Amino acid sequence: MIRTWGNSATRRFAETGKSKFSGMDADKADALLTALHNAGSLEDLSPLKSFNLHKLKADRKGQWAMTINGPWRLVFRFSEGHAWDVEVVDYH
Repeated sequence: MIRTWGNSATRRFAETGKSKFSGMDADKADALLTALHNAGSLEDLSPLKSFNLHKLKADRKGQWAMTINGPWRLVFRFSEGHAWDVEVVDYH
């Protein structure tokens, strides 16, 4: 379950479907958010190759990301069966 949002733009997108993320595939982002919300563990997400779940390094150590499209990623921390600080970002 998603417990916290990393920024207000991501929360607004999740709640209303309105996006300020230029060029982002809103349908895919919505599907990733739904899958993340329903996941009880990272193992629930990892078999889904289309999500491209990967661990981040450097200043984002401890976070995970899933590819939306282009430069857009859904980034989050996962702990105790919940997603924390969930955000849509272009960190490239």
